[in-house]
Amino acid sequence: MRPNIRPAVIGDEALLADLNGFVQQFHLASRPDHFRPTRSAELATWYRSLLEKQTTRVWIAEEDGLPVGYLAAILHEARENPFVRARRWCEIDQIAVDPSRRRRGIARSLILSAVSWALAEGIDQIEATSWSFNNAAHEVFQRLGFVPKTTRFELKSRAVALVALLF
Repeated sequence: MRPNIRPAVIGDEALLADLNGFVQQFHLASRPDHFRPTRSAELATWYRSLLEKQTTRVWIAEEDGLPVGYLAAILHEARENPFVRARRWCEIDQIAVDPSRRRRGIARSLILSAVSWALAEGIDQIEATSWSFNNAAHEVFQRLGFVPKTTRFELKSRAVALVALLF
């Protein structure tokens, strides 16, 4: 069965806050130094601000009438500078699927909704952001033809102190 994918609208912000719970817990467990526990009211306000932006679209996946996932995509524009060309692109910024509903094509359907929207907006550059520990997301993106573009490294404070001792 294919999930029903619908655009999120003003009024869905509490639903999006709830759907974010399992992905936020995963991020918090994986990187407690970066992520913090969230509060539903705070998240709902934040999602409402996303839904109000012209450059953002959010979709909700439903199965049997129940919300089981969502995706948030953002249109970006950058001017040309001495290093890079001007460009417009769509960034898949957030995607979450209820763990009990994974491997049913829900993430795929959400991503294809974002890709269709971007193409309709005349944008054929589509990127996805994912933390290095999120292998499940990497697999979904790679199955759909996404390839790694950049790699970001970090040097944590303990390592900075160690490196400083070497010099």
